[in-house]
Amino acid sequence: MFTKLVIAGSTGYVADAAICAILASKDPVFDVTILTRRDSGRESPSRPGAKVIPVDYGKHDDLVHAVSGADAILSFIAGTQSKLVDLLLLKAAREAGVRRIFPSEYTLDILHPHAVSLLTEGGHWPEEISPVATARKFLALADEGGLTSFTTLIPAAFMDGWLEGNFGLIDPKNHKVTAVDSGDRYFSGCSIPFLTAAIVAVLRMDEEKTKNKRIPITEVRATMNQIADVFEEITGTKFERGLVTSQELVDQRNTNLQAGNPLVALFAMIQLAAFDGIGAGDLKEGLGFDGDGYLDVQRKSLKELSIEALTKVETS
Repeated sequence: MFTKLVIAGSTGYVADAAICAILASKDPVFDVTILTRRDSGRESPSRPGAKVIPVDYGKHDDLVHAVSGADAILSFIAGTQSKLVDLLLLKAAREAGVRRIFPSEYTLDILHPHAVSLLTEGGHWPEEISPVATARKFLALADEGGLTSFTTLIPAAFMDGWLEGNFGLIDPKNHKVTAVDSGDRYFSGCSIPFLTAAIVAVLRMDEEKTKNKRIPITEVRATMNQIADVFEEITGTKFERGLVTSQELVDQRNTNLQAGNPLVALFAMIQLAAFDGIGAGDLKEGLGFDGDGYLDVQRKSLKELSIEALTKVETS
């Protein structure tokens, strides 16, 4: 079991909730050190129950010192900078003898063949923002057989954020739901509370069962038409149902790669791979995840998550 943890990142969509869940654990009680960016321009936040250390991720020796003695490193670095920082953390972990690293790859199955093609074709993908390149470097640990191994949790869509309209396609404020190609294609996802409970469960599991594994975590499966139906049922209001085609998104990718806008291209391909129903974003097998009995929350239904999301939207 991993009990002495170093956590990279203290803010962002996953970080705050995950840190709260880890610090709230009573069995075990985790020994937590949180790394914050020294040059962020902000004062390091106080986290009761955790030690907070400002670091310069670019200074390897300092990073090795910061992670020495840890059982595991969990990265919750947000955005594209996570790719670079995760590899710096991996290098430090290997030198310091840290047994496990959890990269910040909380998204769809990046290494699904369909996702790989979408995220490597169409033009030049800079390695520093390439989720495929980073995921492959962690996967290579399984073949190297060194002391440091990895565990990647794959939750697919952040379901509560999508339902609240934070990422596009689903727009509850304006009563519109946009599907990729067809409103009847299934995708899967997790709310943040479910994902963070799953993270704690994985930390409690037998290390060998999670060693060098990419673990799908699913709370609910749905289609865009089902979401529109549930929204209409809850609100009593008709929702406009739009469509964007796969080809339109691929064209966006190609145009933006050619124009030197790889971040825009990346987001278009994440949308496509997540919602086109081909497999990278529909992790049915994740519905069976129970953390070997350590998962201590129940899965919520689409309607329950939708009610929570619409309530939040109305009060925001």
